[in-house]
Amino acid sequence: MQQIKIIHEPTAEEPFVVIDKPAGLPSAPLSAADYDNALAQCASCFPSVLSVRGKKEIEHGLLHRLDTMTRGLLLISASQDWYDSILEQQSSGAFKKTYAADCCFLPDNPHILGGFPPLSKTMSAFRYEPGDTITVRSYFRNFGKKSREVRPVTADSGHAALKKCASGKLYETEISVMKKSSRTLSVRCTIPAGYRHQVRCHLAWLGIPVEGDMIYNALCRQFPVTEQFGTEQQADCNMRFSAEKLSFIHPCTGRRLTFSLGE
Repeated sequence: MQQIKIIHEPTAEEPFVVIDKPAGLPSAPLSAADYDNALAQCASCFPSVLSVRGKKEIEHGLLHRLDTMTRGLLLISASQDWYDSILEQQSSGAFKKTYAADCCFLPDNPHILGGFPPLSKTMSAFRYEPGDTITVRSYFRNFGKKSREVRPVTADSGHAALKKCASGKLYETEISVMKKSSRTLSVRCTIPAGYRHQVRCHLAWLGIPVEGDMIYNALCRQFPVTEQFGTEQQADCNMRFSAEKLSFIHPCTGRRLTFSLGE
């Protein structure tokens, strides 16, 4: 079993745990008897996280999730008061999450995958140069077999897509270009609230899917890892995506706390 790394241990003044979840480990249990997940490993070290009543009973103090194949930071409360406070910050937009991604240029990606609405003029004009920043906004709907995927929904989406919109909440992803080569793009993506697969889906919509993303990168779906199709493309089917930073406000002092991978 892959093991979590403890970044911050709970104290009386800061009753929460920050962990580094490895790729391949689920964030949360599927049942009370499921121990192969990040929350269960955290609870074995800090049982107080199990005293918290979360939105889902079996998730206790877990305040957000990461996709199983995503490595990165998770925040888990060891106090009900802290849990409730951070939940309010998630609703107000004060809780920030930042992801790092290496992307490839694939302009036809949304067309190949299907189900994406047209890009807005602002998104179409994005230059993808280092220092550039764009904020992508959409609603979301479930998509595909067993709703395994999601798709953005906008006013330009078809009637059927609008009817399937999961909620009336608008989700935004701020994308900053860090580095660029002829074939790849390194970005940082910050979100104040998250929908399932939000960042990966927004990047795929722009035509810059995450390298190695077996769901939202059409190249990886067309050429699965098991198929031999060239060294350069083969390497691209290891997902290059991580949750690298968490930032939220201390409810007692008002000080903003930030945690990053590698610190």
